[in-house]
Amino acid sequence: MEIYKIDSKNIFAVSEFMADIKPEWWDVEGANEQLRSGIGWYCGSSEYKPNGWILCKAYDCYKTAEIECLGYDNGGTFEIGKELQALVEKSEDWAREQGFVIMRFTIGTRGLSCHDRELKQPWEELRELHAIDREEYNWFLSMGYVPSGVLPNIYGEKYHGILLVKTL
Repeated sequence: MEIYKIDSKNIFAVSEFMADIKPEWWDVEGANEQLRSGIGWYCGSSEYKPNGWILCKAYDCYKTAEIECLGYDNGGTFEIGKELQALVEKSEDWAREQGFVIMRFTIGTRGLSCHDRELKQPWEELRELHAIDREEYNWFLSMGYVPSGVLPNIYGEKYHGILLVKTL
């Protein structure tokens, strides 16, 4: 698989891919709009056949880059995981080149120990946090990301976000 930078020539192919693989999150127009708001890359067998993507945002004043969204097609199913490692590494290289010192990603709590319940104090949640059925959480940890914050109810009632950060 090759890695390509998302640009005006291929953005529509990536937008269509996102809408096809996760239609409950994106339609083609919404995906296109989101992709235009950041910097991203995708992998695929050719420039117009994406199989996975990553989109990042830059926060210059904080010297921080954020993984806004990412995913790949695992036999017709949207997933996040080690198959995206080359794209995550590409985004981290870009962030370093821009002078950023932190990369961050917010992961939803589905499959984590604090999902679908009221939260304790943030420090308690972070201390006790573990994956019950969330392989990609452990994958991010193996790549050097650490949980550093809890965002209560950001995806819905008792569906929290965990802020993962990595020093670049």
